[in-house]
Amino acid sequence: MRNKAIIESLMCLLKYYKTVSDNVNKDSLHYLIGQTIRQYDIPKDNRHISQAAQQLWDKLTTGNISDYHYRNLVTCDKLTEPVSLCVFSGAEKNGKPKEFKKGDKFIFRELFHEDHVIPVSLILKELAFNTPVNYADIENVLNKMHLCVVLKKEDKKLGRTAGRTLSFKDTIDNVYKKNNIILNV
Repeated sequence: MRNKAIIESLMCLLKYYKTVSDNVNKDSLHYLIGQTIRQYDIPKDNRHISQAAQQLWDKLTTGNISDYHYRNLVTCDKLTEPVSLCVFSGAEKNGKPKEFKKGDKFIFRELFHEDHVIPVSLILKELAFNTPVNYADIENVLNKMHLCVVLKKEDKKLGRTAGRTLSFKDTIDNVYKKNNIILNV
């Protein structure tokens, strides 16, 4: 139901985007389309976890990593002894060491990042320039999106868009594997 509303919203936005004059500044519309794309519920088969992220998660908590996102609070309910981890605030390049012990809490995004394997910017370009404005074609493009939970320190190695394409396999081979980030299969 939610994805249906998102696709219908994108149909309206894209129809307008494709017909508005090139003399008009499209930045706000471009931003709105990108944010709408981000609301799409990515299919479960297109959600992945790096081995390193899964290993750390399993060391820290009994919760299911798939149930946690961006600002969710995570409890370290599984630690048997204190552990020092590098915690990141926002998009900072270098984290700060912090010791965790059983019962401590952290915000998901301090240690983990949900990476759009196929960047939203590439999905947006595909929708805006190469896709007819109809439900099936838009859904087809949106279903190319893949999300991967990685460690924050892994994310710093990935870069935003260099080497990434609309092909999941190519992006994994050319970006993730080249940076020694292995996905759980």
